[in-house]
Formats: sequence, structure tokens, C-alpha cells
Amino acid sequence: MRMVTYERSGRTNTGAQALRLEGLEHLKVLEQGEVVAERALTADESRRLGPLIDEAGRGPVPVMMVPQAGGPDGMAVTLAFEDEETPRVRLAAKRLPARGAGAAYDALLAELDALLTAELHARAPRRAHVVLPHELRDEE
Repeated sequence: MRMVTYERSGRTNTGAQALRLEGLEHLKVLEQGEVVAERALTADESRRLGPLIDEAGRGPVPVMMVPQAGGPDGMAVTLAFEDEETPRVRLAAKRLPARGAGAAYDALLAELDALLTAELHARAPRRAHVVLPHELRDEE
């Protein structure tokens, strides 16, 4: 099985985040091109992703959609197979998971996006915290 890379980039606080699957055995999480986490895929993840990757790899390459340039709300999603010259999918997305590349790709993009989000959250959980006005002042 070949290597598959899913990347999302754009919004100011998102930067470039990527998930790289090496076969159906190993995954790496990258932020700004640097590996920040890696682990073996679970059996359940392999069972879910295997058929989706196979179907996407056999299907015709969709027409690439160039994302809108710039803007704070712009986001791009890319899906690439290692042995191909150009990415299979490049979509502009207003929200995640990205849609519009066809049923097989949309299902795979949704699974990879959920996996990437879970991995990033496990690495650095984000918790909502209310700051009350009196907490903004320096202690006297």
C-alpha cells in the first residue's frame, strides 16, 4: 500500500497541518512540515481507511479545484498519493470536512480530517476558559 498525505492549510490559527499514512500501518502528524506525532494505526482505523483509500486510488483523478487565494476565512484541503506527480484533490473549503471532489474522495477526506483533528487534540487539548473582567487586572 502506498503513502497517502492529507493536508489542510489556510486560516491564521490553523497554519498547515497534515496527516501522512504509510501504508495502513503507520501515521504521522505534521504541523508546518515538522513531524509532531507518530504512531501505529489501530486495526479499526486500518479497516475503516483501507477500502476508502483503495476506492479513491482506483477512481479517476478529479479535476483540481484551485482554492481561493488569501483571506482570513480561506482554507485549502489537499489529498496526495506518493507515487503521483500532482495531488489527487485540492479543494477550497469554507468548513471541514471538505466536500465536492466526488463521493469516494469526500468519504476519505471526512475520515482523514476526523483522524487528524483527533490526533491534534490528543497532542494539545484545547479547553474553553472564561476570563472574567476582574481576572484581567494585575494583582495589587
